[in-house]
Amino acid sequence: MRAQTYATAIAWFGLVLVSGACRPPATADDTTPPPTVSDSAVREEVEALFGPVRVEQLQELADAADAAPGDFNARRESGMAHMWATLGGVLELQPRAEADLEAAFDLDPTDAALTRSLGRFYNMRAVAGDRSKADRQVEVYAAHLGGRKVGTLSDFDFVAWSFSRLGAILDLRNRGRLLAALSEIEALEDSLAARVAAHPDNVELHALAGNFAFFFAGNVPMGRVERVQTAVAHFEVVRERWDELRRGAKHERLCPNTRENFMFELAEGYLVLEQPDKAAPIHRELTEIREPATRAKEQIAEVSAERLEHADRYVGDMDLMPPWPSDVGNCVVCHAWTRDVPMDSLYTAKR
Repeated sequence: MRAQTYATAIAWFGLVLVSGACRPPATADDTTPPPTVSDSAVREEVEALFGPVRVEQLQELADAADAAPGDFNARRESGMAHMWATLGGVLELQPRAEADLEAAFDLDPTDAALTRSLGRFYNMRAVAGDRSKADRQVEVYAAHLGGRKVGTLSDFDFVAWSFSRLGAILDLRNRGRLLAALSEIEALEDSLAARVAAHPDNVELHALAGNFAFFFAGNVPMGRVERVQTAVAHFEVVRERWDELRRGAKHERLCPNTRENFMFELAEGYLVLEQPDKAAPIHRELTEIREPATRAKEQIAEVSAERLEHADRYVGDMDLMPPWPSDVGNCVVCHAWTRDVPMDSLYTAKR
């Protein structure tokens, strides 16, 4: 029965799961330098977000990396700095961050902070439907995990392992192994469930499992309602025990919008499950912007207000999955301050 279900899902899966927006990989003779803050528009955006001092710092780091391309520390520092600027909303700097981080990885693949950061950074491509560096993502995570079995990993490294599986799924999809990719998804979900069951007090694991459940609910045709139910159950734990979440995930400067992002997902889940009475108080709460105020919170407030006004049109609507933003904005929504989060993936009911 499962094989038959998989067979009927292949065409749908091939179109939906990280395929529609796939961009071609860069070719070997592509020598176009990635944008830096020397580009006027990028410079203005970075200055608006982080101030003129940060602009100068980024330029100095980029210049140092360009002057010594074989210097691990120079490439690492530039890559990390440009990565955080990208996550802050300056998406034009993503190629620069990747180029430096990848160069640093090639020079020394044993730096754990580097491999973890680069692996997660590749997820910006994954959620946007770009499979072009899936094999690279697999390679970086393999270096980070060093062949350790999942059962021996700390909770911290288990998070990295979970995201490594996304790279593996994309790689299988690239090679046309759709059934294997679907099987890998189920294996990941089983591992997430087992880990949460073994460590029920780790709130971050609930957030991790909930986010994957929402993502797969929108990208895998079977078991969609069950996945939303799973996601909602995990995010209720996050909601009730928010103060126990790892400090870095809710850092007021680096991650000012994490709570709003997670609670918006939870409210959307309740709409899909035909429980608008549970979604409404969450959406209503999100219309009141908490400090520190950011543009992302304003956007979430605006969308939440729209959901409240037209809730009856969304009840039971699976098109809400995965919750907005389900493109590259998903990787910046928690971190952005002054810049708009992309709204291309926002679903709104037809009027």
